[in-house]
Amino acid sequence: MSAYTEINIKEGMPMAADALNYLKSSIERSRRKRYGCVLIIHGYGSTGKGGVIHDKARQWLKAQERNGKMKAVIYGEDFSIYNAQARELKKRYPELEQLFRVCNHGVTVVEL
Repeated sequence: MSAYTEINIKEGMPMAADALNYLKSSIERSRRKRYGCVLIIHGYGSTGKGGVIHDKARQWLKAQERNGKMKAVIYGEDFSIYNAQARELKKRYPELEQLFRVCNHGVTVVEL
């Protein structure tokens, strides 16, 4: 797999449960379409300390990684040249180059 896509679960300011359902169905659709890497845009929240969508999406994604359903889950703020896993993903998915330039708490990179 080498295809890359983006999923924006915060668009339209949905309720957290709706955003999480959209995330789950979008991940399954991405698997069926044989995408290897997905950039999840979940936002950071308006309070400056992380919002409900941000927290719930990341909790679910990390649980999927722990259960072996995803190869990698890297938070946007950890996606840097100092992270070996991020460097490897960027080699396979050049579209991720943009993330090396900014510390973005509002996204998460997933390798399916």
